[in-house]
Amino acid sequence: MSTSVLSKYSILACLILSFTLPAVVSADELTSSITVTTGQVRVEQNTSNAPYVEFNREYFKGYVTDFKNIVTAPARWDLAHWIGAGIVTGITAGLYDNDAKIQQWVLNHKTTTTDNLGYNVTSLGLTYTPVLLGGMYLYGYVADDSKIRETVLLTVESVVLTGVFVQALKYATQRHRPYTGDGPYAWDGIGFHGSNSKFSFPSGHASTEFAIAAVIASEYDNFIVPPLAYSIATITALYRISHNDHWSTDVFVGSAIGYLAGKTLVASHLTGKVSDLSLAPMINDGGTGIILTYRF
Repeated sequence: MSTSVLSKYSILACLILSFTLPAVVSADELTSSITVTTGQVRVEQNTSNAPYVEFNREYFKGYVTDFKNIVTAPARWDLAHWIGAGIVTGITAGLYDNDAKIQQWVLNHKTTTTDNLGYNVTSLGLTYTPVLLGGMYLYGYVADDSKIRETVLLTVESVVLTGVFVQALKYATQRHRPYTGDGPYAWDGIGFHGSNSKFSFPSGHASTEFAIAAVIASEYDNFIVPPLAYSIATITALYRISHNDHWSTDVFVGSAIGYLAGKTLVASHLTGKVSDLSLAPMINDGGTGIILTYRF
């Protein structure tokens, strides 16, 4: 195997953990909700209709807790967890080997119609989402609708935490964007300074849209909202490839980060809601911990 091939796969191997942190497997279902109080953690059955998330100090403290839960998850992985991570790795490796071919195919087959659709949907999602979320929260406050307020707050947290991971990866990898002409294997590595042309990995647009879609689709799980939310996110992600701003791996990894972050937050805050991806406390006589699970 050539030195160049070994080099590119060593870079890929270093990145795997960055986007497979939440890719884990099944555990027993939880039937109780978690209430955190000052100085203690206790498990109690949820019997009230009070919202799980409100705009207060505990909400902001939850940012730190949720971030730490995700980052430390690999320390608790077993064989099944690593198998799940391997599946994600395999898909990424397949895309990585074909980034240039995929990019060229997309550019050769894009049309004015697909360009206009991608541009309009992307602009809609990024420009009007803050206004939409603000309006939703205001309505939830006026109408005393705790579910809408909760959805907005979880969506904002999902976007923020996703952004932290994405920006850290951008500075840690500094992958050259497709339009630079440097090819898919051009990575400058860790640096505290860099131009936008070297912030290709992962896609911030894709991660943001999927972080939003995952929360909203989970909170309003019906035949209209999830298809609409994920369609907007998918079109935005694909447009980043056709616009020649990202490689396919950038988009896939960004989408995965956003999706899994959103699902993790919803599952952790809405105990009792069935979800393939869940983040749950582990409490026993020996102490407390966190179990991050994914049900295949």
